[in-house]
Amino acid sequence: MKKSVITIGTFDGIHKGHRAIIDRVIEVAEEKRFKSIVISFEKPIKKVNGLLTLPDEKTDILSSFSIDEILLLPSDRQIISMTAEDFFYEILLKQLNVKHIVVGYDCTFGRDRTGNIAWLKTKSAENNICLDIIKPVKFGKETVSSSKIRSLIQKNDISLANKMLGRVFEINGKKVSGNKIGRTIGFPTINIKVNKEKILPKGVFICSASDKNGRIYPGVLNIGLRPSIKLKKHDLSVEIHLLDFSGVWKEKDIKVSIHKNIRAEKKFTSLGNLKKAIAEDITAAKRFFSL
Repeated sequence: MKKSVITIGTFDGIHKGHRAIIDRVIEVAEEKRFKSIVISFEKPIKKVNGLLTLPDEKTDILSSFSIDEILLLPSDRQIISMTAEDFFYEILLKQLNVKHIVVGYDCTFGRDRTGNIAWLKTKSAENNICLDIIKPVKFGKETVSSSKIRSLIQKNDISLANKMLGRVFEINGKKVSGNKIGRTIGFPTINIKVNKEKILPKGVFICSASDKNGRIYPGVLNIGLRPSIKLKKHDLSVEIHLLDFSGVWKEKDIKVSIHKNIRAEKKFTSLGNLKKAIAEDITAAKRFFSL
C-alpha cells in the first residue's frame, strides 16, 4: 500500500485557512511521492447556522485541487462515536498507511473531540509519523474561520466574506416556477430552489450565473420575502435577473456566484418605485462588471 500524507477536518467553506492546509498536503505528496488524501466530513459535527458548502459543493471544490483521494465521511452516529484511538489506528494507519499528517492549529477529531493537537503530537511521535501544524491564516487582524465567514454572510458583508474565502461565495440550486411578476414589469427572473441547509444572505446582490457549458451571465440577485408583491404567503425567495440573457433558461440546475451587496430588501409603495429601484440595481451591476 502506498504511503500517504493526509489532512482531516470539516473544511466547511474551504476558505483561505483550509487552502493553506491543502497546499501543504500537496507539497508534501510531491516532495515524498506520497499519496495525498483529504479526509473531511459532509457536515460540521457541531450544529451551525447554515452550511457554507453543501456536501456536493465541497466535493466539487476539493476536486479542483491536485488531491489524489477525497474521503467524505457522513456525520452519522457511527463515525461520531468512533474514538480518536480507533480512528487513528484502524483508518489512518491500517487503511491509509499514513506517514505524514497536516492539520490546522485547532484540529480535533474522535469521540468527545479527544483527538486534539497535543494527543496527535504524542501519537505521531510514537508511530514515527511526521506532523505539520498549520498556523491560523489572518486577514488583517481577523483569523480566517468558517464561523467568521458565516457571520459575515448573515450580515450581508459578501465582499469581506469572499476575501476570507479566497473565492466568490456560490449557491447551487434548481430552477423552479415562479409567479412571473418580474416579466410583467420588464425584469424577468429565474426562480431558484436552494437546499435549506445552505446559509444565505438576505437582500439584493450583484451576482453572476453560469450554465452547463461554463458561459457566465452577470445579473442581479434578490434573496428575501418580496414585501412589495401582494402574495398569500411570503416564503423566502431566491430569484435572479440576468443582464445579457433573453429567452427561457432551459437547464434545471443553476450556479450563482454572489459578488457584492447592493442594498437591503425593502417594501415599495408602488410597482413604479419598485421598477425604479430594480433599474438602479441593474445599473450598479453593469458598473461592477464594466458593461
